[in-house]
Amino acid sequence: MSLYPIFSIITVFLALAFVLLHLVAALSAILNGKKSLGTGFIIAGAIVSILALLLVMISRTLTIYIWIFGNSMICFGAVMNGKNKKKFNKSHHLIRFVIAMLITILLYVRLFLFQ
Repeated sequence: MSLYPIFSIITVFLALAFVLLHLVAALSAILNGKKSLGTGFIIAGAIVSILALLLVMISRTLTIYIWIFGNSMICFGAVMNGKNKKKFNKSHHLIRFVIAMLITILLYVRLFLFQ
């Protein structure tokens, strides 16, 4: 049995979990009455990233560019929220950025090296 299907499932699961976690957190903040521009960026980035994951089977190049754009929006919105709330935790945002980069690298490997 090839490792490609297992690697693909794990990669897409991690990517989807990352996006859905941020989407749920942003929607929860809006439901609690904490509306901000950063929260809007997180929601828009999550929607764009989900669209990228839906395009995995159609186009390789477009998928990776849309994924990077969506993750950039998520990270930018989170940094904006941290700055606006005066609770900017640099290590938290660095960890989020590293996780997003690792998932992006895994997605790139899945899209371009295994096919």
